[in-house]
Amino acid sequence: MIFYFTGTEIPSHRTLCAAEDVPHVGMSYMGLRRRVKFSKPWSIAEHYPPQQSVFLDSGCHTLNRAGVEVTTEEIQDIADHYDQFVEQNIDRVQAYTEFDALPMGRDWIEARRRHLDPHKSIVVWHEEWGLDTLKRMADTYPYIAVGQGTCGDRDIIPTLRSLSRTIRLHGMGFSSPPLMLSADWYSVSSTTWLSAAQHGETFVWTGSEMKRYPARYKTQARKRHRTLITGAGFDTDLIDADDATENLRLSLWSWRHQIDHITQRHGNGVTATALPPTPGNTESSATPVTATTHEAQNEGATQPPATRVKRLLPGIETEEFTHRYTDQETGERKTRTEHRINAVDPGVRVCDGCFLAQKCPEYQPGESCAYEMPVRVRTKEQYIALLDSMISMQAMRVFSMRMSEEVEGGYADPNLSSEMDRLAKFVKLKSDIEEAGFTFSMKMQSKDNAEVGLISRLFGPKSDGPPALSPAGTVSAQDALGQMGIMDAEIVEEPERRE
Repeated sequence: MIFYFTGTEIPSHRTLCAAEDVPHVGMSYMGLRRRVKFSKPWSIAEHYPPQQSVFLDSGCHTLNRAGVEVTTEEIQDIADHYDQFVEQNIDRVQAYTEFDALPMGRDWIEARRRHLDPHKSIVVWHEEWGLDTLKRMADTYPYIAVGQGTCGDRDIIPTLRSLSRTIRLHGMGFSSPPLMLSADWYSVSSTTWLSAAQHGETFVWTGSEMKRYPARYKTQARKRHRTLITGAGFDTDLIDADDATENLRLSLWSWRHQIDHITQRHGNGVTATALPPTPGNTESSATPVTATTHEAQNEGATQPPATRVKRLLPGIETEEFTHRYTDQETGERKTRTEHRINAVDPGVRVCDGCFLAQKCPEYQPGESCAYEMPVRVRTKEQYIALLDSMISMQAMRVFSMRMSEEVEGGYADPNLSSEMDRLAKFVKLKSDIEEAGFTFSMKMQSKDNAEVGLISRLFGPKSDGPPALSPAGTVSAQDALGQMGIMDAEIVEEPERRE
């Protein structure tokens, strides 16, 4: 999947992406139009390094928004100039979207498609046109763009997943990693990475996922991931000071790791291969991603693949145990063998893919992880021992964060406060378990005219009082039963009668 970091029509963003060696970038024609008067031809080749592939977005979403008042004559003039701009830079762009100005009507948009470049143009589908129109477009055009707002409806995801096997799909304005995983997108464009400077958000790649923190949580987030951010080579002082360039560098770094992670997840049927230059394109540096279907991979196979044997997921094991129960129909005690599930060390982590590879003392290329975690919690003693370990670890974290708080001037760190609360919960949990006991209570109630029973005689208000003591100072069982109205008797079996 190709990810275009759009917004590079702004010079500072364009310079940053070039300095960070970002391979795929995007620009908006309407965004550029707000900054440039086009008194002379504007060349993409003169403003972008040759090794970058450039995606050109018409930027018509600014004209399609509600409340924008632009006359049809103005839109027509802008569209004509956009066509000239594309023609002048067609050799330098990797792909470009059509001028999909909805105020001009669907017929006007479709009529303009006759003049699009068949190899680099991307036609845009809008939700109000319906899924049938999308399917008809897929029969005619090889490259179709769909907006994130449209894909928010999960009902169209199966259709998009099916279409991605036969055509190229482009996601416009995507900021959701799960949405990027929903189909085999050929390319995606987004300006979300710019939120680090525009809205004060913080993006941090944690090794397995990307965390996105709003501006109101940026202080806590930056302190929480300070070690990770420093280890990645960023200046935490500049980030804390809201330096736009340093925060955008961190955002670019995090997003690029996120896209690599998504591309690896898309490994079933998606291969990163270099495409030959399209007709009229003299640039050969771009390496777009081609969608390779399972049918193409299996082409030429002489035998169907054998049925794969099912097995347990890594990290899970089962053990047999005997369950004793009473049959509800016969009342007999029976036994049956059942299985209990356990969590174990999966043992699938490899050094090459571990996010600690650069710092781990046991790192060895091509080897599996040298560490294991033999945790087993079955008994109360094991449970208490686990809590003791967690309390000790949490206490060390709290004291370490306390030292960091003092070094930074003593300002109250909300992250430290939350960790202290968590430590207190662990301590209370252990205390509750150790003080747990067994309590039996009985509540009795009787009416005045109710017959006094055995329990009432013993504990109720109408009891006859304690049994009389024997001369030795004890109560005999016979006297106690007699006072409660229970006669001592002997059971005699009656001999069997014969007829």
